[in-house]
Amino acid sequence: MMDTLNNKVPRPEIVRSQVITQNYICFVYLKDTLFEVLKQNAENGSTLKKCTKYLLDNPIRAFRNSIAHGNWKYKEDFSGLEFWARKGSGTDEPMTKFIVSQDELNFWQTLSRSVAYTSYLTLEEE
Repeated sequence: MMDTLNNKVPRPEIVRSQVITQNYICFVYLKDTLFEVLKQNAENGSTLKKCTKYLLDNPIRAFRNSIAHGNWKYKEDFSGLEFWARKGSGTDEPMTKFIVSQDELNFWQTLSRSVAYTSYLTLEEE
């Protein structure tokens, strides 16, 4: 649906709403509903364990927190996003600025959706 909307006449407000929706689903929703459970139950050394660990650790963990708390913005040249988060879980830690390129963000989103899709298909088959 998102690609279809953008192929007609790309509008900034549509693109921005797509970015927010994609990031929320890929990093906030799926982390809370799926990735933590998968990581706990995946076999050590498995591809699933490695993928969920990657999706739950920094810098994606920091990005997830910035999405959840609204601490992000587009880079000036729109080549990626800037975000601010604590590197650890302590509330006394300072906020750190991170930058993610659009290519890297695309990879994170694709990995997130792929792990979720594959997991749900596997659960459905069983």
